[in-house]
Amino acid sequence: MNRIKGYIYDLISFSAQILGRETAIHEKVLILRVDEIGDYLLWRKFLQEILYSKLCKEKQIHFIGNASWKSLFELEFETIPGNPFEKIIWLDKGQYKKNMIYRFKMNRTLFIENYQTIINPTYSRAKRVDDSLVKAAKAKINYGFVRNNENYLSYEQSFDLHLYQHLFSLTDSPLFEFNSNKLFTAWITGKTSNVQTMELASHTQLPILNESWFPNTNYFVVFPGSRSPKRIWSAQNFIQLSNKIFEKYQYTAVIAGAGSDQVYADAFIAGYSHPYINLIGKTNLNEMLSVLKNAKCLLSVDTGSVHMAATVNCTTIGIFNGSQYVRFSPYPTGICNKIHACYPQRIQDDLDDMQLVREKYSLIVSIDYNEVTAAQAIEKLATLNLI
Repeated sequence: MNRIKGYIYDLISFSAQILGRETAIHEKVLILRVDEIGDYLLWRKFLQEILYSKLCKEKQIHFIGNASWKSLFELEFETIPGNPFEKIIWLDKGQYKKNMIYRFKMNRTLFIENYQTIINPTYSRAKRVDDSLVKAAKAKINYGFVRNNENYLSYEQSFDLHLYQHLFSLTDSPLFEFNSNKLFTAWITGKTSNVQTMELASHTQLPILNESWFPNTNYFVVFPGSRSPKRIWSAQNFIQLSNKIFEKYQYTAVIAGAGSDQVYADAFIAGYSHPYINLIGKTNLNEMLSVLKNAKCLLSVDTGSVHMAATVNCTTIGIFNGSQYVRFSPYPTGICNKIHACYPQRIQDDLDDMQLVREKYSLIVSIDYNEVTAAQAIEKLATLNLI
């Protein structure tokens, strides 16, 4: 079935290129970043340096991003001097994967623009999303990473053959994603990147929170859910950890997440007997940054919320199962010192052997998140000062 879908996708891309395209009057560069919220947050601060590179200087710059993090992009967009983008396109990834008419129109839109250069700074490129967009655009010169195989199926391996004329290879692996982005940016610009941390610029204006949500009280945030049912830490574990925070600090629990996380919030609420505020489905991404910025800490599995917390320097206890170890966690000292990762004991036992880590944990693994015990997380909590 996946092969058939792949053939249909390829046919749509080909069809989008049958008719002509506009004549290039000005040289156009497309910067393409369409992966998920956490990926974007770990890259976003390098965008400005790319915009000021020789590749982009005195050219029309277009940007295509994932519509799911549009508000985060716009929050910091005002910090970039001037208006560097001639056009911004927001991709609905769900529609692009499922709706063939939408896919055709998007591919056709990119092809008609007649880009001379495309920059795709995504390491885990996907045949069916960003690489399909690059192929549909049919630019003269494409820049990207030598990818890993995370988002490529075995029979798709030849799809990107000769798609990129310039590829950057990571010589040191595994590497934290922020640092990979830093090296890629230096390769694009020809200069050492000056970006050092994840934090929002100090002058970034976050939304003012609804006062009715927050009585005059100190609070911590619990993200009990995840978009993936495989990426769940049980409500009972969250409850035990939250109980310890309340017993020690008397802080109120703020339960946060998307509307689809309501079932996990309900399970938490059913077993939690201390004060709480339920914000499930009530905040957008920018408001959630405000919530995290003023929180005493965040409790979460390895979702985008952890990387959001890093941008506002919120102390975080993160539950990880070892997937893509080093790439997204643990956070290196200096980039953000407030993200504290908990792993299953059997993974902790392997971490001294980096070759073993490369072999076993470089891609996504199926280890149950509940192998991290509440006792482990409580032990981590005991090392932190949340005052």
